[in-house]
Amino acid sequence: MNKYIKIISIFSISLILLLSACVKNDFTKPAKAVYNPNIKATTTIQELKNLNTNELTLIDTNVIIKGTVIANDKSGNLYKSIFIQDSTAGIQISLDAYNLCNKYHTGDLIYVKCNGLYIGKYGGQIQLGADYEGSVGRIAEPLIDSYLIKSDGGIPIVPKTINLSAVNGSFVNELVQLKNVQFKRYSVGDTYGDIVLKEDKDSYVEDCDGNSMIIRTSGYADFASDIIPEGNGNMTAVLTKYNSTYQLIIRNIREVNMTSERCGAFFNEDFEEFTKNDLIDKFGWFSYSVTGSQYWEIGNYDGNNNYASMTGYDGSSYVNEDWLITPKFDFTGFSDIQFSFENASNYSGPNIQVFVSTDYDGTDNPNNFTWTELTGLNLSSGSFSWVTATKDLSSYANSPSVYIGFKYSSDTSSKTWEIDNVKIIAN
Repeated sequence: MNKYIKIISIFSISLILLLSACVKNDFTKPAKAVYNPNIKATTTIQELKNLNTNELTLIDTNVIIKGTVIANDKSGNLYKSIFIQDSTAGIQISLDAYNLCNKYHTGDLIYVKCNGLYIGKYGGQIQLGADYEGSVGRIAEPLIDSYLIKSDGGIPIVPKTINLSAVNGSFVNELVQLKNVQFKRYSVGDTYGDIVLKEDKDSYVEDCDGNSMIIRTSGYADFASDIIPEGNGNMTAVLTKYNSTYQLIIRNIREVNMTSERCGAFFNEDFEEFTKNDLIDKFGWFSYSVTGSQYWEIGNYDGNNNYASMTGYDGSSYVNEDWLITPKFDFTGFSDIQFSFENASNYSGPNIQVFVSTDYDGTDNPNNFTWTELTGLNLSSGSFSWVTATKDLSSYANSPSVYIGFKYSSDTSSKTWEIDNVKIIAN
């Protein structure tokens, strides 16, 4: 028995010595990839964008731009495209390939050989890509490397700090940072994206003065199921524009930092995020027609200001009872609550009425629930003259579920009522 143990021990020692001889103690790190294309930019991104006409524009000269990647598809919030930016402007490049983030990292410097590519507009926004049936489309995957050339020397772009009130076209397709902002009340507690239908979803961010902007999030974003925070803070995003509407695209949820106390009004609705002639059944608002085929909608008489509008007149006067109901308010922890709204009217007919409910369910016929009328309100006397009505709602302090309803009525005469700048200040 001892003989076998001795033989095994000798064999084990020999094996250990043999294996030790095969091990190198000085590891050589793999060489870092070097990208030095030895080409130079001939024009800036802004100069390239200036070449675009109202039609799809072919670039048929030796135009080369360079820019730093500011956004890719890593989070899933962008699809088959990247954004690049230089010191003059930013631009979106449409690429018919997946997992672009594996090749074009945020902060990478790339050159784009534009000869043979097209610049055109999608939703009024200039993009760089290929010809797709007369419109700007994606560059085919086998051709991407012929046009996009990586280079060393990339440094992540520092976002430009902007205010919502000062946003203009010069920032479009660039990386920006908003400070001292927060999501609108009706967005808080909801998810960023539509995780069920996998569709784009809009939420709204606002500053302390009530200026707001859309946050557009894909249902495929890796943060689509994250809950929108309540607090105030900073966020970094890419500013885009679709037709006349500015939008923000979040690159990474870690760039949304809102942990401070909210500012401004508890609630402030100016209806500017709605589209003219919209039904008012979104952003937490709800309309219910009890009687009549007319309904609340968005008005915009002069093209500069949206408001909620209701009339029972459609060639003649019709009998109507239609409610416009706010999002649900949670006044837990608040003691001083002040409510105000602007209103205008014209023609003859019943006055609008305003009610408060603490048992409404948010979707059904409001007449099936308990409502308390707010009396003594300052209402417009006509001629579409705007006035402001105010009411102390402090009696609803600490109520977890409060709705405010605007009730419109018409009979043989149909007055037109307009509502705007619905605001609640709570402390």
